[in-house]
Amino acid sequence: MKEISPQTSDILLKTDLLMNYFRYLIFFTILAGLYSCEKAVLPPPQEPVFHLRVQNDFFEVQAKYALPLSDKEGEMVAFRWLPGEDTAHIQVPGSSQADLFDVTLLKITTLQAPGSGVKDTTLTLTTYTDVESGRQIRLRDLFFHQVSTLRFSLTGFNTLDSIVVSDALTLSRPQALNNYYGEYLVNNTGRCWVRVQINGEPFWRFLTFDNMGPVVDASTIDVSTQFLGNFSPALHLGFPFVTTWQYKLDGVVDTAKLDFFPLSEHIRAPGGEIPAYDSRKVFEPVNNDLFDPNRPYIDLFRLTAYGPAGTAGGYAYHIDQFFPAVPASLPVPFFDLEATTLSNNRAVAVNCIGNFDVLTLTRAKNTTPKINWEVIIPPSNGPVLYILPDVPPVLGQLYPSLALYDFDNQVQARAENYLWLNYDQVVRKMMDNSDPLWRARGGYLGREEQF
Repeated sequence: MKEISPQTSDILLKTDLLMNYFRYLIFFTILAGLYSCEKAVLPPPQEPVFHLRVQNDFFEVQAKYALPLSDKEGEMVAFRWLPGEDTAHIQVPGSSQADLFDVTLLKITTLQAPGSGVKDTTLTLTTYTDVESGRQIRLRDLFFHQVSTLRFSLTGFNTLDSIVVSDALTLSRPQALNNYYGEYLVNNTGRCWVRVQINGEPFWRFLTFDNMGPVVDASTIDVSTQFLGNFSPALHLGFPFVTTWQYKLDGVVDTAKLDFFPLSEHIRAPGGEIPAYDSRKVFEPVNNDLFDPNRPYIDLFRLTAYGPAGTAGGYAYHIDQFFPAVPASLPVPFFDLEATTLSNNRAVAVNCIGNFDVLTLTRAKNTTPKINWEVIIPPSNGPVLYILPDVPPVLGQLYPSLALYDFDNQVQARAENYLWLNYDQVVRKMMDNSDPLWRARGGYLGREEQF
């Protein structure tokens, strides 16, 4: 038998020791793994709860927001102040994703009269009923118009008989005393126009302005050479009844770009006399409708109008719709609202007649702090009653009149109908707050009464 050299024996011994080392290493690794698995007991998965996401784009100096949630009995289940310029996630502990809760948005605004030291606080509350989990709420301003200062001086005529700048407030009306200098604050989306009658002429002349900025200084304009004659006949816009209507009519240039051409009258000065009427003449910036219509907008018009009750026992009219032409008459609500005896300071109720999509009930208080609490609920044909939810203690301490439901006597009820939206879609549009034209796209018609 061949003898093993000392060197070979040493190598074999080291190899055997190394193999034993790896055996022990593997054994202890497996043992440690088993021990750790035995100790690391994972907690049972938690059931998802009711949750909301609120994105607040406002600074707190603009408005302060809070969000209470309540159950069907009106008891508060969650409350959260909403930080400015931030996103908040609200959960209801102990709930499930299948639960429905009433969500109230509170907006607090405080204005101070310059030099007076007197603060005027307004609390605006909006309650959405039976809200499902996962809703997204966006708080932001969707106002897309700009206010431009338009200045000009007019020449080229003997007498200036009339002048209208659509959707504009007059700061200085052109007349002989000021050398026919005009200055207007124009509400616009980049376009406006001026129309005038001169020298006893039966027709109007007009001039359009495009790409308007904050200030438009048109210098001196010769009416006889720079204004076009408006030989297109006026259109008839009819309203349902005689009252002091507030309306805005625009020709649609591009809804995607929020581009419109104003066709309304001038804006009347606050405190001035407001005429009552049931129809208006609508003029378009057209030189000749047969040979050169050249309208700066497509064949689509947006009309928003509000008419307060013209007679005792009447109703206030609301509309926001698109029309393929200037409407000679407007649709009349086929639904109605009646008072009930169920209302008190905390309860709001109304009797619904006919079918419509959304019912809003509002209680208000017009003394400081001013309170306006609106509830949005699905209607049903017959009596509808809603009990306002509990006021969170922190809000009750800040505003005792809110905790006491200290409102004026009247209940304001509004029935809303949409041509292309249902109740759930309307509420989603309100909460998403992403489209400033959603009411017009939905074909909105409203009837409002006070009881």
